[in-house]
Amino acid sequence: MAIRTVVESDLSGKPDAATVTFGLGDTWYEVDLTPEEKKDLEDALQSYLKVSRKAGPPSPPAPSAPKKRIVPETTVEERETIREWAKQAGHEFAERGRIPKKVQKAYDEAHGIDRSK
Repeated sequence: MAIRTVVESDLSGKPDAATVTFGLGDTWYEVDLTPEEKKDLEDALQSYLKVSRKAGPPSPPAPSAPKKRIVPETTVEERETIREWAKQAGHEFAERGRIPKKVQKAYDEAHGIDRSK
């Protein structure tokens, strides 16, 4: 059986996103964005990029850095159902972006779903 990894946008929850890394000050950020969202970010930064100097590459992540997250394969409809169930069950989390792992796990346990296959 094949396992497919789907990266969803942190902004919209849409699939087929990729990680974008950028820095501001002394802090580096990562966000998963669709190609359209990445272009919007680049467009928003364009006036700053035109007058900026390139810096060296960021330092590699420390060995203890968190690993890339794997998003369970779900449909948009299932994610909406999970969000509705979680709110009714008293879980609190952001309206947008990814569903927290603990909420996904609680939903799966409550519904007898095994996503390890």
